Amino acid sequence: MKKADELKIGIWTVVAIVAMVFGIKFLKGQLHTSTVYYMLSPNVERVAESSHVKINGYKVGFVGSMNYNYATNTVLLGLYLDPSLKLPKGTSAIIQPDLLGNSNIYLTLGDSKEMMVAGDTLLGGGMANGLIDGVADAMPAVMALLPKVDTLLTGLNRVVNDSKLQESLLAINTLTHKLDRTLTELNSELPTILNNVGDASANLDTLSIELREAELQRIVNQASATLDSVSQLVAALNSTQGTAGKLINSDELHTQLESTIADVDSLVNDIKAHPKRYINIRIFGRDK
Repeated sequence: MKKADELKIGIWTVVAIVAMVFGIKFLKGQLHTSTVYYMLSPNVERVAESSHVKINGYKVGFVGSMNYNYATNTVLLGLYLDPSLKLPKGTSAIIQPDLLGNSNIYLTLGDSKEMMVAGDTLLGGGMANGLIDGVADAMPAVMALLPKVDTLLTGLNRVVNDSKLQESLLAINTLTHKLDRTLTELNSELPTILNNVGDASANLDTLSIELREAELQRIVNQASATLDSVSQLVAALNSTQGTAGKLINSDELHTQLESTIADVDSLVNDIKAHPKRYINIRIFGRDK
């Protein structure tokens, strides 16, 4: 009975070990068929088996094996890639640290029309600068900047704690309250002001109408007076009582004018016929 129990324990131990091995391989992604390529790198810091292999940020495989070559001081990494992926010759690989401190393998495809075959070694293999390396490079500049930041903070603290600043802020606060109160009063009185403005506008409109009517009445009165004067003049001219009326309405003036014109015309004709007679008279002042 004791041997049977020991046998069961041994069988379950073997099953557990096999399950653990297959579980680890499953977690690493090594249970599916892959095409293996290799890369040599002098530095595999933070690279581990199961680290991702990516192209343009997309995972196409994982690191399946790592072997150190003591003769060349390099590490040979086995890259297990998707079998449907075809790598042109000239494809290179680089180790890229991420933000969490891990490292993944990034591939850059070549431009050759010939394809690599399983077991070929990729170009490259170096390590790109990661975030930690960038921080280390920036540390000297940061350390040089710290004294300036400390001086700036000291000056800012001095300004903030200055009593004059507190007084200025208090004055601004008081002014703000006054302005707010003034705006509140203005808002309450604004409807009355607008009503007064409306009434004033209406009064101005009424006054404007009255002025226009008064001006029109004055013009009409002047025109009426002028027409009356013209009517009186016309009546005087038509009347035979006045001098102008007699001159216009009497035929005698017309007859006399015609007679005078006839005498002048006769005189002119006589002068033209006997010019010496009139010239002698004008020169000597006596009749010929």
